[in-house]
This record gives sequence, structure tokens and C-alpha cells, in this order.
Amino acid sequence: MSPAAPRPSELAADLDRLRARRPRRRGRAVVCGTAQGAPPPFPRRSTAAGARRRGADPRSAPGPLSWDAIRGRLRAARAALEGALRVRRLVHGRGAVHPARRARGRAFHRPRGGRGSGAAPRVRAHRREGAADDAPALAARRRGDANGAVAPRRDGIAGSAAARDPFAARERRGAACAAARADAEMRVTALGSGDAFCSAGRGHTCWLVDDARGAFAVDFGATALAALKRLGRDPDQIDAVHFTHLHGDHIGGWPFLLVDAVYRSQRRKPLLVTGPKGTGERLQALWAACYAAAAERPLPFAVEMHEVMPGDRLEVAGRSLLAFRAAHMSPPQIALSLRIDDLAFTGDTGEIPDGLCAGARILCAECTNLGESSDQHIGWKTLGAKLPRVPMVILGHLGSDARAGIAPPAGVRVCDDLDSVEL
Repeated sequence: MSPAAPRPSELAADLDRLRARRPRRRGRAVVCGTAQGAPPPFPRRSTAAGARRRGADPRSAPGPLSWDAIRGRLRAARAALEGALRVRRLVHGRGAVHPARRARGRAFHRPRGGRGSGAAPRVRAHRREGAADDAPALAARRRGDANGAVAPRRDGIAGSAAARDPFAARERRGAACAAARADAEMRVTALGSGDAFCSAGRGHTCWLVDDARGAFAVDFGATALAALKRLGRDPDQIDAVHFTHLHGDHIGGWPFLLVDAVYRSQRRKPLLVTGPKGTGERLQALWAACYAAAAERPLPFAVEMHEVMPGDRLEVAGRSLLAFRAAHMSPPQIALSLRIDDLAFTGDTGEIPDGLCAGARILCAECTNLGESSDQHIGWKTLGAKLPRVPMVILGHLGSDARAGIAPPAGVRVCDDLDSVEL
């Protein structure tokens, strides 16, 4: 029969005696402690003969522990550790769990995906694949069959964008957008479909356009870089960024695009930028405000800046750009609506400029309000009554009431984040 584990009071007494006799270092001298008062009681499991051989008081010198005492203390430490792990499992759902106990618990408890809880993590750490460990379950619950048809999108329901999961399938984009055709002539993707307040969890405004000549973006809000990477796209693929005006929800992603290009991808390809008067100065100030040290050094790639005025026409990255004045900002500040080849972009405006939509194949229009237009933003009640003759109208920059209340007619698409339209 093995001896019982020592009591905590005995362990504490032994520890106090060891501390009292431990040498103290004062400068370069070592000062040994002196016994004060009556000598301590004779400790258990100590050897008086060994203390006498060392010339010490046998009543104050702790002797060596026996093997039984060591085993007892190890058992006590093991019991304390098991108790701590048991508490950790109860509180956090983590820790080492015996297989038999885990099997019994599955019938009564749904694991939360933590380590040791018996469930696989929700999302892989290697997100370049855009995959999830439980992809079939997520795809069936959120977006339909991951390998089949896409589930119908819930148009007119506020907050549907926030529940999207682009990692639900093992495709680069998953099933959150319509499947991209290899022979598509042009694809327009809403990297952000929300207003300045990110209503219903949608991102800031950014339109990504892919065609045979490459890719460009119209506006680049603060959430655009994250959305771009959710698509599995490399930001270096963007050849040009066109800013309609200089509000934060349209230019806020600029410093993050630069810091990604400088420190991650080490971009060398030139980046073309257009915007209203003052764009270069504002973007540099934003870059310096976010990353002051990096802004003091020259960029490793060229940024070709073109500041345009309403009525200007220029060729940028092989495309024709025509600028219109938008009713959004008071002079001397300028906001633009843009016509880029067959695409028309209203930007933020209280009305659609004359001539913007003539001959356009797609109109990317803001629709912040459900009611009438204001001095600075278009409302659906006004826009719906005066829809231009364009084959496809895509609505973005949506407020919460607009997203919930619009019942779009044929040829009108109410966007969620990462939705795309192809020609």
C-alpha cells in the first residue's frame, strides 16, 4: 500500500524552510540567512545523520525525500493538472478529451469547432483555395449545392449580403456569384454594394471590371481590398483605378492597396489613376496619414495620375474615358460620373447626367434611398420612373431601406457584395 500524498501544510512548511536557508546575493557578496527564534520543528522524512555529517542542525535542515514521497507529490501534481484541464474543457470547450467521453458527449452537445472538441475547424487557414472543411454543409445551408446550380438570390431582403460565405465551395469564388464563363467578353463585379455606413453589412463602393484588355476598378472603398481577396484575385491584376470623387467611402482603400503592392506583392507594373481635381494631393495625404514612414519613400512602381474635369475625354489603359459633372459636391469640389467604353458609372449624384447612358450596355448606378432623390443621392422612386434605355442596370451604393424595398423590374439587378454581371 503506497503512502498518502503529503498535506499542503507540510509542503508549505518545507518551502518556507528552504527559502529561509537560501543564500541571498547582495552586490558581489553572498549573505546566508541566520536562524531567528526557536528552531523549526523536526520535519518529516528527513535524515538526522545526514544533517550531522554536514555540520547542520538536524531540526532545521530538510532531508532528502524518499521515493514514496516523490511518487506521492507527482500524483498530487497530476491530479491538480487533470482538474485544471477539466475546468478548461467545461469553460472553453477545449483541451484533451478521452475518446470514450467524447463519443458519449456527442449525443448531448454540439461541438463548437474548437481544438479537441471533436469538430473540424470551420474555415481552412490556407484561404487561397477559398475552401472550408465543412464545405458541403455550408454550401447546402447557404448557397445551394456547391457543385451544382446556385441557389436563388434573395432579392429585396436586407442583410442577405452579410450572410454570404464565399468559402462555401472549393472553387476560387465558391457559389456566391454566377459562374464565370471563360468566353465572357466583359464582367462587372460589385466588390462593395453598400453606402458610406456599410448598411446591412455591405462593403464600401467599388466596381471591378474585367475585359480582354485587363482589369480596372471604379472607386476603391475601405473594404475593397478584402473583397478582392475574397474573390481570389491578386490586386496586381488591376491596371487602373478611376475615382469618381474624394469621399472616404470611395477612396478609403487606397492606402491598403498601396501597402499590399509595396510589401506583399512588390508590384513593378505601373498603376494608372484618374480622378477629379485634387486627387493626387488627397491620395498622397491619405497614404501619409496611414503609413507615414512608407509615404516618405518613393514607390517601387510608377503611379500615372490623370486629374480630369467634366467634359474631358482621354485614353487610359486602352480604354476611352469621358467625364461628366455629377450633382454631389459643392464647388470648388467636383464629383464625376464616368463613361468608360460601353460602361456608364453614375458615382454619387442626385441625378443622372445627360448623355451618360447614350449607347451604354451596362449602367452601374447608385441608389441610396428608397424614396425620392436628394440633392446628393439618387432615390429608387425617382430612378425607377426614369430608367434609361440601357440593356442592364446594376444598382449599388445601397442604403438599408433601398435594399429591402426595391422590387426590380426586368433588366435591373440589385447587387450584393461580390455579385457579377457578364456580357
